[in-house]
Amino acid sequence: MVKSFKFLFQFAWVNLAAVLGFAAAVTLGAYTTGVPNGAENIFRTYFGSFPFTALIMVFIFAFALCTSNLNTALSFGGRRQDYFWALQAIILVYTGVCWALQIVMSAIPVVFHWEEVDYWTVLMSLGTSSSWLYPLVLLSIMSLGCMCGLASARSKVLGVILFSVAMVAFMAALVLLLLGSGHTIGLWGCLPMILVLVTLAVFAVSEVFIWRTIHRYVVR
Repeated sequence: MVKSFKFLFQFAWVNLAAVLGFAAAVTLGAYTTGVPNGAENIFRTYFGSFPFTALIMVFIFAFALCTSNLNTALSFGGRRQDYFWALQAIILVYTGVCWALQIVMSAIPVVFHWEEVDYWTVLMSLGTSSSWLYPLVLLSIMSLGCMCGLASARSKVLGVILFSVAMVAFMAALVLLLLGSGHTIGLWGCLPMILVLVTLAVFAVSEVFIWRTIHRYVVR
């Protein structure tokens, strides 16, 4: 497993550097263009949408984890079971880094006294009473991305179907995060809990599919 993890990490750190670079660029751009003082520009949009942009990025990165990376690892003698557990560790690394970035970026407007601080707090923290939702969604989105990659390798049609399902799941995840604030749960009744259960179901189904497929995977 350690060798498989090291193999995957050599790709993961490059991808994570891209996420970190994006976060740094939009933060610096926001500062230099007056966003802390209320300026309306593209950096305001990019900074505020970082938690959601990160989800898109990790979904794309996860797709490669179960396609080109998997083929390469097995071609060089990697064991399927080791690869599966190394994959879980890498998913946790991605989740931890993106979650940490989201926490740091949500604190920036508060610490540096930006205008509309309440707006930034709700937008960037995704609801202060439900901070555990973001890592849950990250895990589910990454597992779903891996499943889509494996499905595409087996059948283009199946891959397209699952990719379409992934887009629906992604939109549901965004709704879940937006409703994650304690101020909105009462308004929307049981909808947030339903979306949490759906997210958990997506994660569970994806993990079972990944486990079964990797253990039967044939290098192409």
